[in-house]
Formats: sequence, C-alpha cells, structure tokens
Amino acid sequence: MNYYKAILQYDGTTRMGWQWQEGKLTIQSDLDVALQKIIQGSFTTRAASRTDKGVHAIGQVVKISAEDPTTFDAKQFNEALPSHIRCLDLTPCPKDFIPSIDQTSKEYRYLFTDTAELYIAQAPSPLNIDNMQVCVARLLGTNDFRNFWSIGGTSNTTIREILECDLTMINPQELFRDTLFTVRDVTSCWQLRIVGRGFLKHMVRHLVGALWMVGSGKISVDEFSEYLHGELRAQRPWKKADPRGLYLLKVSYFDPLMSPQISGCP
Repeated sequence: MNYYKAILQYDGTTRMGWQWQEGKLTIQSDLDVALQKIIQGSFTTRAASRTDKGVHAIGQVVKISAEDPTTFDAKQFNEALPSHIRCLDLTPCPKDFIPSIDQTSKEYRYLFTDTAELYIAQAPSPLNIDNMQVCVARLLGTNDFRNFWSIGGTSNTTIREILECDLTMINPQELFRDTLFTVRDVTSCWQLRIVGRGFLKHMVRHLVGALWMVGSGKISVDEFSEYLHGELRAQRPWKKADPRGLYLLKVSYFDPLMSPQISGCP
C-alpha cells in the first residue's frame, strides 16, 4: 500500500460538499474519478474536514491510501483533476496518519460585504461592527456551542476551544492571490478569522449569522452571550450564513521530527 498526504484547494460552489453521496456531485467523488485515471486497484480518500455544500477550501488535507505500488506526484494528480480542484502538495505519509483526528487546529475564514459576489457573502447593511467585535472577543477560549450548530452532526459534545478569533477588514485580492478564486474589482471586505481545535456542523456559519443579527441590532451583545453561555434554546432567531463566504484555510498537525506544527497549507 502507498499512503499520501495531499494538500488540496477547491471551489465548492457547484458541489454538494466534500463527502461522497450517491448520485450527487461532491469533491470526494471528483477525486475518485481523477484517481481512477492514474492508479490501479482500490483506494480510499479521507479528509481533515467534511466541508459542506458550497463551502471552499484553500488548504484541505486528504489522506490517499492506494493498493497500487506505482507512485504518482502532484503534477500527475493535477492533470487528472477537474479545474475547480488543485493539488498544492503531495507527499508520502505514515499508514496510521488520520487527517481528521491527528490535527491540532483548523483555521476558517468567512468573507462578507454589503454586495453579492461569487466568493464573498452578502451581509445585511448597515452593521454595527463595534458590537460584533465585542461578541467575537467572547468566543475565545472554551465554550459550549450548543446553540451554534446544526443538529445531525456526529459530535459527542458541543464544547469546543477557540484559540484565535478576530473580525477585520481585508483586501480579498491578497487572500486569493495564486488561488482558484477571483473577485473582480473588490478590494475590501470583512473577514471573520477563527482558529479552533475542532468545529461542529455549520458552526462557523451559525456564528456569522448570529453576529449579523447583533450588527443589525436585532439581538443585543448580552443576548448573544446568553446564547453562548446559557441553556439550549429550542429556536434561534438567525439563519446560517451563506456558504459562499466560508473557506477552510488550513489544517495544522504536530510533528516532533520537524517544527512544532506543520501546516496543511504550504
């Protein structure tokens, strides 16, 4: 068996998410078709994050386990992949490497502005950014995100640790340089950057939806805190934010033979 660690970038706009689904177009099914062109025998693919319908990745990590003893490289892989997926790096990895379990942190970015763009979500306008900043700061540390996820995920607990989180204005041209993504003449947008040890199903999109409610004055900063620190609510006043603004930026791993952490995004 050959085992590879692949760093992938993909545009998820037209796909039903990462996970293979019968009769549907997904990123994993696209990989399967590409791999069938370059290797013989059976193989499996396993990702660090099962991104949802319409969500993108700038540095997804995927383990490929293949029966075929013949090796292949990133150039061959890219020649077989469709245009909305790019392999940034392909290296051998240990048999026991599990990208979704061995990771030490994941970083997501959510981009939004007051106009609609293909790769940037449209947010309500105007927004009280100061109030949103207060709520973002309260996400740091360990909290129970029971009110900020979609039931149906496989998690045994809704407690998660957020290592870094900030809301800033950025130039998306810089973030998208040398990637699959373009944004015409847009030179500024808001970015929620969030780094955690793990995330729940739709968690980032629920957080953004709630933050927009705060920014619009429909819920207060204190009410946001009550959702974060209080009991489970039967209903929530926000909707999940549009998936088009969400990017899995990178996945990090501990490697004692190298630096303290190796990133999933070169």
